[in-house]
Order: sequence, then structure tokens, then C-alpha cells
Amino acid sequence: MTDPAGVFRHALELHRRGELAKALLAYDELLVRWPAHAEALHYSGVALYQSGRASAAAERIERSLKSDSREAEPWCNLALAYQALGRRDEAIGALREALGRAPGQAEIWSNLASVLLSAGRFAEAERAARQALTHAGEHAASRFNLALCCEAQGRLDEALEHAERAMRAAPDEIAPAGLKAQIEEALGRLEAAGKTLTALLTRRKDDPAVFPLYFQRAGIEQRQGLLPAAAQSFEHALKLEPKNDAALSELLFLRKQLADWHDLAALRERFRAGVAVGQTHLSPFCLLSDPSSRPQQRRCAERWSSRFPAGNRTPRKPRDELLRIGYLSADFCQHATAVLAAGLFEQHDRKRFAVFGYSTGPNDASAMRARLAAGFDRFVDALGWPTARLAAQIDADGIDILVDLKGHTHAAPTAVLALRPAPVQVSYLGFPGTSGAPFIDYLIGDAVVTPFAHAADYSETLVQLPGSYQINDRKRPIGATPSRRELALPDDAFVFCCFNQAYKLNPETFDAWARILAAVPGSVLWLLAGNDGAASRLLASNLQREIASRGIDASRLVFASRRAYAEYLALYQVAELFLDTWPYNAHTTASDALWAGCPVLTWLGDTFAGRVGASLLTAVGLPELIAPQVAGYVERAVALAGDNARMTRYREHLALAGRDSALFDTAGTTRALEAAYERIADQCRRGIREPLSIASFAS
Repeated sequence: MTDPAGVFRHALELHRRGELAKALLAYDELLVRWPAHAEALHYSGVALYQSGRASAAAERIERSLKSDSREAEPWCNLALAYQALGRRDEAIGALREALGRAPGQAEIWSNLASVLLSAGRFAEAERAARQALTHAGEHAASRFNLALCCEAQGRLDEALEHAERAMRAAPDEIAPAGLKAQIEEALGRLEAAGKTLTALLTRRKDDPAVFPLYFQRAGIEQRQGLLPAAAQSFEHALKLEPKNDAALSELLFLRKQLADWHDLAALRERFRAGVAVGQTHLSPFCLLSDPSSRPQQRRCAERWSSRFPAGNRTPRKPRDELLRIGYLSADFCQHATAVLAAGLFEQHDRKRFAVFGYSTGPNDASAMRARLAAGFDRFVDALGWPTARLAAQIDADGIDILVDLKGHTHAAPTAVLALRPAPVQVSYLGFPGTSGAPFIDYLIGDAVVTPFAHAADYSETLVQLPGSYQINDRKRPIGATPSRRELALPDDAFVFCCFNQAYKLNPETFDAWARILAAVPGSVLWLLAGNDGAASRLLASNLQREIASRGIDASRLVFASRRAYAEYLALYQVAELFLDTWPYNAHTTASDALWAGCPVLTWLGDTFAGRVGASLLTAVGLPELIAPQVAGYVERAVALAGDNARMTRYREHLALAGRDSALFDTAGTTRALEAAYERIADQCRRGIREPLSIASFAS
């Protein structure tokens, strides 16, 4: 055949039928004889792109344009290939070439707006989106892009108007509905955002394509405190995408928050199976409160941390004098971390250290927030800052050691740490486990929570403080002691308590507690249910059902509501023995109890999160309250409930020697941390990284 037209038509027909492999063979056969055939080069490039071979596609389409560059379509398809290769600037250039040939095509303007948006060139993207609309009126994609442009530039009301118009132009499309709800959420209109999503979900309830909207709605419901509704949304999302690890992780954590354990075993097993195969969206924080080993926790954390793109900042060494220490957290407000660490920031030696705070969380306008801000030499409110901006600020401030107080907990600024804004980066206090992150150099623990024998299960180099790793603030205020009648507690009952958050409770702990209650007639267990309406009522109901299923009268569970911090601490002066949880112990809650004079009974677990109770009791001088296993824990709880003299001695110890112990020596722990920082900085200057054990420091 001397005419290539017939061969090309045959190849194109195969292509249109989706037979890509056969079409490529036909295109290639044509190009052997007619290597400059522009259409064959172009469409074979398209077929290569559709086959996932973007580099070969770009090369083929570039060749087609050398033969014939008059049409807009090859330039548009070349832009797609460039985008797939991450070559955004070249994609933008190709689309501009296309517009030079077809300036009235709204679709090309819209595509240009999309690429400019992805490149962060928002003003240019807005101009392109508006050009598209001048040529196509209510073009849904262009209106959607314009909404994105306005949102990116902080013009949320205008963005919302364009998102609404995009929805009207394409009422059954997922992206406009998701964007409108996202903007409404950003404006604080949570109820409206939920309604926006529900309207479309009602029409497309079981369509797998709407999975992202269920996930988005669940997040909004969580912000509203509608935890049962959020659980239902995540559950439906997981039905649509059974292998979605993010939905599994969120649903499992919500089940624990509500003490809804009906499918807990199955969800746990799915989670652990996901960790084993390396799924990346399984929350390391969620895993801490489920039965798991240290190697499992490290694997989970490593996969989670691998999602954060690493930075390429020029390495520098810590300065020799006046080290600059930066503390990074979203919890600089009335939060457990702040309760522990407020005194640390205040007591740093300003002759040796400059202390900076970087806050990525909300300003709750509390007295604690004001105290924290005043405790730093410089306090940066970085709420809402882009990751790169905050990393650049930390770098510009010359921070020598950046201390992450969040780890993998909610709203953690992990992406900032991944950019490596400081020469040394340390994990401390907020996350009781390994980060699994190559951008975190050291983890600060102690000989109990992080013995050197466990070092292989941590990605960081271990630093051990004397006493307990946990800094404590001696300014914790304790309110007036309420009467039992005010608290709905029986006058003559032995009062066990556990004011841990519900996600730390589990069937295994409840089994042990039921055995304790059965062996101590008339005793009660005092728990925290909160005061969040339906969620709190459901939590209390679920816990009552669980204890009743173990043969204990549900009325023996008593629930405390949340209250101001000083009033909450006063509750421990009414409770008689704090029963710890596992595998995730009480942390701040345990030191709260000990500070207020209430003994804590724990048992020594295998992971950091399960060894904190033992660390605190060792430091406060009551190691005999550490049980070696569950059976011993139950036996000791029962024995203590019948030994008034011993319980009195424990309270006297906590009121006197305990108050002066290493656990509550804020100044001493601060000096130990400072010694750790200096030795860490010295190691960095010398280009080494070795485990450190810090000697005891007296305040």
C-alpha cells in the first residue's frame, strides 16, 4: 500500500474501540514506512499516554508537532503528557501554544487554569478561568476552577458564589459539591456544608464515585461533635471502598471513642493486616490504643511518614552558644500537652537558650494560651500558614533544635518537619511511640518507657531523661473538694476511677475491671462521659451495656461530666484509686491524679504508650503500684480496696514526698532536657548520632 490513509484509518478505528495494544502496533507499522506522518505520531502518542507511558507519549507528540504544528489538539495532548511527568511549566507553554491556534476554545482556557492552579500561580489561573467563561458562559469546569482560584486567594465568599454556580451547572457532579462544602466549612458554616454533601449523597448513595463525599461529611460531623453520625458516614464510605485504609482508620478510632465494640475485633484485624502489607493511611496514633507490638507500630509509623515529601534545605550546624530551641505544636491552648509543659518554657535558662514557640493550632483565648505565649522569647501564631511558609520562618529564625510536641496525633504539622527547617529535629512528649520518620533524629524518653534494649523498634536515636521523661508543671491549680452527694457517688462505696478518654478503654480492660468490681462488693467505677449531648449519652449507654454483659450491675458505673481544669483535679480528692488502662496508659491524666493525691494502679506493658504509668509511678516513688501482668493488677486492686491503712499511706506520700519527687520537679526536668539538647547539638556538630542517657539533675 502506497497511501498511508487506509493504514491510519485502520489504526484509528482500533484506537477508538479501546484496543490500544493493537492500535499501537498499527501506528508503528505505518511509522516504519512514513516516519513523519503527523497524525500517526500524534495519535500514537495519545495511545501511549493512555497506556501509562507518558514519557514515550511526550516524545511521540513532540515529533508530530515538528511535522505539523498548525492544530491545537496535539498541543493540548502534549500538555497532558507533560503534566503526567510533572513538567508543569512545559505543560503551561503547550497550552498557550494551543490557545494561539484556537483562542476561543473554553476547554483549553479551563485546562490552562487547572495547570496554573496546580503550580500555585493563582492570579494567572483566575485570568484563564475568566477567559474560559467569556467563551462558554456557564461552563461548569471553568466556574469550578474560578471558585478554586478565589479560594486559594482567600476570597471565600466569592469562591462560594462560583462553587454554587458550578453546582447548578453540573448538579450531579462530585467535585463542585465537595468544593462548595469545603468552602462552607472554611467559613464556619458546618451545618450548611453537611447539607450540601447530603443533598448529592441522597441521590447517589451507593455510587462508589461518591466515596470522597462520605469521607468529607464524616470529617464535618466530627467537628460538630456528631460522632455517631460520623461513624455511620465512615462505615458507608468503607462499604463503597472496602480497602480504603484511611476510612478504616477513622472508623476504628470512632468506634473506640464511642465504646462501640460490636465489630472492634474485625476492624482491629483489618487494621493490622493493612499494616502488614504496608498501607500508608493507617493512623499510628490509632494503633497505639490497640493490642500491637513495637515492630508493628514502627512499620505503621514508617508507612504513614513516607507520605510526606522531603525537603532539600542546605544543612547547617547548631550554633556554639545560646542554642535556639523551637517548640512546634498545635496544642498551645488549654490542652494536656500545655498542662504538662507550660513550666518548661518558662524555666529554660535564657543565658544558654533562646526559646521559640510555633503554634499551628487555634487560639482559645484561655489563660493557658496567654501564659504559654508569654513563656517563649518569641511566639509565632502560624495557624493557617502554608507548610512552606512556616518551614521557611523556622529556618529564617535560625532554630538549632526543633522539638515536635505532636508526633502523629490529630492536626500534627508533620509536613513542616519533613521539609527539615532545623539541623536537628526531636520528638518529645506528645506522641508515645516512634515517628518512623527519617526527618526526626531523636526521641526523648526514659529508662522505663524507652529502654535501650528496645532501640531497634524506634527509627529515632533514643535519649533517656532521669526520673520520668514527662515534664510536669507545679502550678496545676486544684479546686475545692466537692461532696460525694454533689457527684452522685454513694457515701459508703469504695470509689475506683479512670478519667482517661474513651478511646483508651477496651474490652480487655473492661474484663479486668469487671473482675475487680465483682470482688469488691458495693464499689463503684467512676468514668468520664463528657457533656457532648448525644455522643456522651451513647458512650455512657455503651459502657453500661458492656459492664452488664460481664455480670456487673450497670448502676455501679458513675459518670463525671467535663469541667474546668481546677474542678476536674478536685475530683481526684474524692476518688480512692485510679485504675489505669492498657495498651495505652493514662499519661497526663495519671500525673493529674498523682498531683491531686490519688494513687494510680498500672501494669507494665511492652510499648511506650503502655509503660508511661510505670514511668510516672517510679518517678513519684510508688513502684509497688506497678503490676507485672493483668492478673496481678486485678489482685492488687482488690487488696488495696480492703486496706485502708495502706491507701492512707499512699495519699500521705503523694501529699509530701511525692510532691517533691522527680516527677514534679519542673526545674530539674528542664535542666535535664537542656543537657540533652546541648549533647544532641554537640553530636550534630561532630557528625555523629548515638543514644544518650542524661544524669539526674537536682532543681
